[in-house]
Amino acid sequence: MAPMICEPYSVRALTLWQPYASAVAALGKDIENRGWSPGNYRGLILVHAGKATDRAALRYVPQDLTLPRSAVVAIARIAGAHTDCAGECSPWADQDSTWHLELSGAVQLPTPVTQVTGRQRIWVPDDALRQRVAAALPPGAACLAAHLRKEPGACTGGAVAYGADSTTPAPAKENAACPCAPTR
Repeated sequence: MAPMICEPYSVRALTLWQPYASAVAALGKDIENRGWSPGNYRGLILVHAGKATDRAALRYVPQDLTLPRSAVVAIARIAGAHTDCAGECSPWADQDSTWHLELSGAVQLPTPVTQVTGRQRIWVPDDALRQRVAAALPPGAACLAAHLRKEPGACTGGAVAYGADSTTPAPAKENAACPCAPTR
């Protein structure tokens, strides 16, 4: 098994078509279906709504669901990924998809961060985007905002501290209230 990606203040992004991005943000969508392996990344992701819409899927979501495009709509966590459930792990799972990314802890942005260009696969957001998303988080997500801003000591659960040799991660402090606490 490949080692987990372990770095201070790790955040990635994932672009989803609508209505799937808004479903993660507002409807509890806990599986993202993909035909490719997510690799070894487990941790926080910015949920980015791309430009495209799956028109057929619109019949499965409330008509009043807001569907911004080219925008970050939420932050969630990739808690795991699997290939062996035949679509039975969640109502959101597609049995024809090779990989199911397990999403947890979604925090919807009250106002989406717009004018964001997405990418294919899991991608690394730049610091300017991280700052914009941190500023858009709801007041109850102060720890997440600190994590996005890379503020040392402001978040007790999400930042992975490195040992004396600067390459070996030290055990993270556990804090159940912290939404960016490591998944074990």
